[in-house]
Amino acid sequence: FVLQTPGLDLKAMGDYLGEGDDEAIAVMHSYVESFRFQGLLLDDAIRQLLTTFRLPGEAQKIDRIMEKLAEQYCNDNPSVFQSADTAYVPAQ
Repeated sequence: FVLQTPGLDLKAMGDYLGEGDDEAIAVMHSYVESFRFQGLLLDDAIRQLLTTFRLPGEAQKIDRIMEKLAEQYCNDNPSVFQSADTAYVPAQ
């Protein structure tokens, strides 16, 4: 829905994806998991994701999104980093 609906407020989308309640976290996880980062450099994966919404201004919200991105990146590229925690550090 989000990727195929023109006119969505990209800032509002980023704010929602970064929320800490269970529903927003589930949506954000599903959203990030819909991306495939195989064969991409980490910075290209970040760029690909961030073309679809604007990062929220709150550090905790950004942290949640980047943590999930690092996990998805590692799932798609298991030989690049030893763990999602290792990928998370440069993703910040």
